[in-house]
Amino acid sequence: MRKKLRLVMIIGFFVLVLVYPLQELNEYRLFVVNRGLLHAILASGLVFLTGFAGQISLGQAGFYALGAYTSAIMARDAGIPVPLSVISGVAVATVAGLIVSVPSFKLKAFFLSLVTIAFGLIVHQFASNLHGLTGGPSGYFGVPPLQLGGARFTSNMHYYLFLVLLVATVVTMYNIKRSYLGRAMFAVNDDDVAAEACGVSSKRAKVFAFGFSAALAGLAGALLAHFMGYLTPEPFEFFDSSEFVGMAVVGGLRHLWGGVIGGLGLTILPEMLRLPYEGWENYYLLLTATVVMVFIVFLPRGIGDLASRILTWLWKSGAASHRLEGSASNDGHAKAGEDEHTA
Repeated sequence: MRKKLRLVMIIGFFVLVLVYPLQELNEYRLFVVNRGLLHAILASGLVFLTGFAGQISLGQAGFYALGAYTSAIMARDAGIPVPLSVISGVAVATVAGLIVSVPSFKLKAFFLSLVTIAFGLIVHQFASNLHGLTGGPSGYFGVPPLQLGGARFTSNMHYYLFLVLLVATVVTMYNIKRSYLGRAMFAVNDDDVAAEACGVSSKRAKVFAFGFSAALAGLAGALLAHFMGYLTPEPFEFFDSSEFVGMAVVGGLRHLWGGVIGGLGLTILPEMLRLPYEGWENYYLLLTATVVMVFIVFLPRGIGDLASRILTWLWKSGAASHRLEGSASNDGHAKAGEDEHTA
């Protein structure tokens, strides 16, 4: 019974995900979910970097900004097609991630986090002060939108594109996690000295983790630029970097779906708490922060770990019930055979 319930839950979840944009009549809510999907891609990169490889980054907003501004400038000013501009944004963010990974060879924990903070602040200052290139605080407008067959992407099309890319991200992370490189990153996470003694290259694992994480942040940023149609420096501040870390932690740093759960959850939660009461706009963010603190204190392994344990319990309970039913049936047949033989 539990096995059937689990199967129904999984099928229902996927149907809900696919049908949601077709049933959503509120464009703003769909806009928030689309932003959440982009945040989920970025937070998944942090799960990969911190949860898998054990490296700390408080400067993901810097890679986010590099991907966004590079793609926007290449598409609007250089005139290259949007898909190629997105690839260029991912490439620039990846190169920056590889460069930032170099200090991780010698620095750990607090000191490495300071390096990533400095990187994010430097990128934000460039975005704010290079008026001729980025538009500065006034904004960078006229970013070409995503198109299909000459038609501009609708909100539903953005949703399905971001969803496909998010699923591709999770599948890629799953394959890497099960590969030699993934096991090497977990070894470095546990003890990089012991990993080196066993022949694992900690430098290679760290460089790859930073590069992959930066690439996902750059991808999210590039898509954001064409999704919004304009850019300002505000979404790329240090506060946003810390928020991305919070998404990864709440979702579960060691869980494959941690970035998805945290990215979507912490993007949608503030909007759910934005109630239409006078004066409430001063307190809903405070309540959001309180909810996040409660999750971190009582679920230190993240919501993803809790969800995984619940699904595992449903699966094992269903399997155990099936085995008990099978055992009872076999005992019944055996007893009937004994009675027949006695008769």
